[in-house]
Amino acid sequence: MTREEFALFLKELRNVQEKGGDVDAYIKRHENRNVYFYNDGCIKKILASEKNLALTTDLINAALNLVGSDRIENPKLVNPYVPGELGHRSIEPDLLLTNERGEVPRDRISIEIQHEDHKSLYSDRLVFCVARLTNNMVPKGAVPKLENLHVISFQFFDTFKDSPNYRHTVQLRNQEQMVYFDRQTVTLIEVGKFLRHPEKFASDNCRIALWLRAIDALNREVDFSRYENDPVFRVLQNEVRMCNFSPRNMSNSWMKDYDDAVLRYEGFLDGAQDKAREMARDMLIDNEPIEKILKYTKLSESEILSIKASLEQKR
Repeated sequence: MTREEFALFLKELRNVQEKGGDVDAYIKRHENRNVYFYNDGCIKKILASEKNLALTTDLINAALNLVGSDRIENPKLVNPYVPGELGHRSIEPDLLLTNERGEVPRDRISIEIQHEDHKSLYSDRLVFCVARLTNNMVPKGAVPKLENLHVISFQFFDTFKDSPNYRHTVQLRNQEQMVYFDRQTVTLIEVGKFLRHPEKFASDNCRIALWLRAIDALNREVDFSRYENDPVFRVLQNEVRMCNFSPRNMSNSWMKDYDDAVLRYEGFLDGAQDKAREMARDMLIDNEPIEKILKYTKLSESEILSIKASLEQKR
């Protein structure tokens, strides 16, 4: 399911629960559908599970672009999935793992999913998360000996709007771009940018690009045949099926992420999309850049280009 579809599914599920209806029967009617992978609860159940560590490890190495001896090989879950318990969202990463490398400092890996920037507050939260994870490496009163920290953020907004890249590595550097401290890295994966520009990244067949396409295909429930020969993606295809999720999995704590999506989706049904198209037409007439129109109307780039083509035909 897409985020909007899954949001409506969760809304109806809550209605069934509140009315004392048959939750099992409601979920069973959707058992052949896929859940929305990027939902907090879904991704934690799938990736923070001991049986799926190979899946999680492959995604981590893909996001960090690690190959050969640099790869993460045997991570351990610090906050494994517990049905109905997702932790405190404001302070706890979606996933947290460690990886031992013998005598060298071990790796600490945090994975975050973020759909909205909330007026640029997410960058503050991400830096706070890095500071908190770093602080937790050193017992009170001990001499600081820091581990390798990798914070991976999958986000649906563009932090670096003017960059042609969708994957960004952020480290402490000086004015000459020399790395000051190489054991602290934030990796931003701009999922939205990647999916909005399929033609731009068509020749990109790196592992993280394959992951993003595979997840998108499962979310949209379209043909998945090109990925079925990959053993990792076969596991992923099975894990996102609704039949793997019980009513206990679908606890109320999962539903915190659906409100904005529902309001946005239902707003479109109520005519907000027509207003967005009208705004896009006005902005195009005023020669506003496409990037600005995308930001203020929330329409897809293809729809804005279609409106632009229509305006040009009328001239």
